[in-house]
Amino acid sequence: MVKQKNILLSILSCVVFFSNQVNGREIIDIKVKDIGQYDEGRGYKNERESCKHFRPTKKQIIRFFNIAKESKESGNLLHEYYSPCLSSGTIKFKDGSSGDWTVQSSGLAFAILDNGESLVFFHKDNQWTDPYACTYGLGNDPIC
Repeated sequence: MVKQKNILLSILSCVVFFSNQVNGREIIDIKVKDIGQYDEGRGYKNERESCKHFRPTKKQIIRFFNIAKESKESGNLLHEYYSPCLSSGTIKFKDGSSGDWTVQSSGLAFAILDNGESLVFFHKDNQWTDPYACTYGLGNDPIC
């Protein structure tokens, strides 16, 4: 009986988590302004060098936004998938919304729309080079 309750609780938790997420948005226009940048606030010189390898192409960024899960909240993603490596630019979606975006090499992204709305996007398996791959979460990724 306890095992069944645990299974049900796990299923309900997943439903609640994923019900707040939407698969990516269709992009009308995107501009990539910065690639290979790093979070200067931390001041680690080794991060500056590592992040130079994070060079996503415009095509890769478009693919990312088209397939990433979207949410209004970052939950624990910011803690689990923080990367100092950044790319940024502007974006316009098919629904007419537009704004500024920042993508971390981990596949965590944020968009601040012109209307002030904040969006969080996440997609783990991307086609770009991530200098910090295999350092996220609990490190239990079978590829690592």
